Amino acid sequence: MIAAADITVRPSKSRKKRLTYEDYVRLTPPDSGNYELHDGQIIHMPSPTPHHQDITGEIYFHMKQFAKANNLGKAFIAPLDTMFDRFNTLQPDVLFISKDRLEIVGQKKIEAAPDLVVEVLSGGNTKKEMLHKKYIYESFEVKEYWLINPEKETITQYLLKDEEFVSQVFSFDDEVTSEALSGFKLQLRNILA
Repeated sequence: MIAAADITVRPSKSRKKRLTYEDYVRLTPPDSGNYELHDGQIIHMPSPTPHHQDITGEIYFHMKQFAKANNLGKAFIAPLDTMFDRFNTLQPDVLFISKDRLEIVGQKKIEAAPDLVVEVLSGGNTKKEMLHKKYIYESFEVKEYWLINPEKETITQYLLKDEEFVSQVFSFDDEVTSEALSGFKLQLRNILA
C-alpha cells in the first residue's frame, strides 16, 4: 500500500506514464479533496483561504436555492470529483447540472461535464492550472464557465458558442445572467460585501 507521503504530486518531466482516474483514486489520500488529475498527472491543490471559501459558499448558497426553487437541477460545491475523461478529473469550486442531465451524478463523482462551472481565483492558482481548466471546460463542452477574480473584483463569463468559449468581463456592480442556469443572476457586490 502506498502512503500519502509517498505520492509524487508534481512528477518529473522524464515521467511519461499518464495516470487514469483509477490510479488517481488509488494514489490520493481518501477524502482529501486537495488533488486533481490534469492530463494524467496528479496535482496537489493548495488549501483554499477563508476568503475564497466565503465567496464560494455564497455563490453555492444562492445557486442552490435558485435551482431548487425553480426545479432546474442541482448545484454542488467542492470538493467533488468531476471526471471529464480518464485523464482529467477536476474539482470546480461550484457547479450546476440541469435536471435533464442528472444521470451524470454518480455515487462518488460527477461523471461528465457539468452545465455551469464556477471557479474562484485565489493566491494558490497558477496561470498554467487555470489555462488547463479553461481548455478542459471548453473541450468537454461545459455550456458556461464563470471565473471570479476577487482581487480585481471581476467575473469573466465564458459561454460556449460553436464549440468555443466567447467571453465577457463583468465588474463589481454589473449583473451577470446565466444562460445554463436560466434566469440566475449575480452581482459581485452582493458576494464580496
